[in-house]
Amino acid sequence: MSNLESIYKAPVSDLVIKEELPEGFLYGVFTSKKLKNLTYLSFFYLILMIPLIGISFMSGFEPDNYFYGKATNVLTVIDAVIFIYLLVMFKALINHRFEFHGANRYISILIGLTFIMTVVSLFMPANPQEMDIVTISYFVLMVPLGIITILFGKRLLSIETEYNYLKLYSWSSIITGVCLATVVLFLLALPLSLVSSFAMAMLFLTASNELEGA
Repeated sequence: MSNLESIYKAPVSDLVIKEELPEGFLYGVFTSKKLKNLTYLSFFYLILMIPLIGISFMSGFEPDNYFYGKATNVLTVIDAVIFIYLLVMFKALINHRFEFHGANRYISILIGLTFIMTVVSLFMPANPQEMDIVTISYFVLMVPLGIITILFGKRLLSIETEYNYLKLYSWSSIITGVCLATVVLFLLALPLSLVSSFAMAMLFLTASNELEGA
């Protein structure tokens, strides 16, 4: 009788195994609300990028106006500050959610290069045809920025996850890096950054929904 009971006994383990979220993610620095705010900030950064892309494509056609130049500089600084903050938060997300630290050094270098290039851009002449030492330095810095961006994207591809937007973010980063490293294709990197920003926003939103349902 005991053998018959064992045949019809329900299996001890579930057939469908749900992925367990890491404790560092569940009880760490993130909350569902904070991740949702990061989603909104990412979309705001995306919108902020649009006028900067327009300015870049219209280089040489900007009005010779003092206030126009100052407004562009302010917009550039705000854009850089938000980008750096989002990178810091993205680093924390992959560290806590995926327990992945393989991209940390690349993120740190990206933050440093972004800061340096932002400062250099503030001293560039309004007319891009004037290739002075500042302008040349800015374009030279694009090469290491592009290489690090490529390596950063490749490292992210090694993360095994159900987050579909992480693949989009990784590949858009790699292609952006290629455009930056070649320098001559740097203008194409600008619209690609919109794809990366959208993917990052969706990553934060996915993580927010996970915490909300946990």
